Amino acid sequence: MVSTELIFGVAFFFQCAIGFVGNSLLLMLYVIISFKKPQQKKPMDLILAHLTLANIVTLLTRGIPEIMFCFGMRHFLDDAGCKALMYIYRVSRGLSVCTTSLLSMFQALIISPHNSVWSSIKTRIPKYILHYFFSFWVINALIYISVIKVTEATKNVTVSRYRYVSHIFIVRSTRNDSHFTAAFTFGMIFHDLIFHFLMGLSSIHMVLLLCRHSKQVQHIYSSSHSPRSFPEVKATQTILLLVFSFVLFYWLNNCLAVHETFSSEKDVELDTISSFFGGCFPALAPLLLIDSESRIPKLQCIPGKAQRSPKNFRNGLVN
Repeated sequence: MVSTELIFGVAFFFQCAIGFVGNSLLLMLYVIISFKKPQQKKPMDLILAHLTLANIVTLLTRGIPEIMFCFGMRHFLDDAGCKALMYIYRVSRGLSVCTTSLLSMFQALIISPHNSVWSSIKTRIPKYILHYFFSFWVINALIYISVIKVTEATKNVTVSRYRYVSHIFIVRSTRNDSHFTAAFTFGMIFHDLIFHFLMGLSSIHMVLLLCRHSKQVQHIYSSSHSPRSFPEVKATQTILLLVFSFVLFYWLNNCLAVHETFSSEKDVELDTISSFFGGCFPALAPLLLIDSESRIPKLQCIPGKAQRSPKNFRNGLVN
């Protein structure tokens, strides 16, 4: 009979492999375009490159230790290694949240009409992308610095003395730091909630613009063309899938983490499932972005005429 650890190990392996290959492919694309084909460079490329880098680090720092544990490797990290691993994972995960929110807001500004209140902002915002990245790094580095203090390698300890237990590390808890535990957990959730809220607002704004534009241009096309083949419709579907997967997997991960934090009985398998959910979006995001990336050659089974989008709307919205 196949053990549960083996099933988890195989699942984490495929998740890391798919996510690493997909994010690496996108990162290589943006680097090649930046240096060899600058005429194809888009303002969104820098944000996507930062997101793919954060996703790669998130997958490697959480997925590989889980794979090693599930395949029988125990106690392969000391306290210093666990502190560094957990801190890097938390910071990269926070950067993924912030960058995805920035990606959504930036795209909402790009597709906004030129006569809207955002027209003056969208011409200036590309100049400040690096400033946003710097603020994201500072915010997440400061929020999660306390992880270094409370994380240590798993040993032969009494589980009831700890507020969080993992295969690789434990997070200490005593009666004196109960307020710190609640404040730290609230800070992490509040951090994610703010950026999820901003991403949700910008995504709703994009969907409304796309739907309104689709209704305005339907009469331009022949009735033989399906509305689903229009670039703006495909962009809408990609945005909705990104938002849905982002919110779904990250809040599943957060809810399970909060449950483990305040639960008196620690469930190792539940912690493993929480870790898997935490890696689902970094693994799924590159697949959605690659499918919508027009600069990646795609196989065409049946050659046909390319459809044109109206001049007052941008192609490749997600790109």
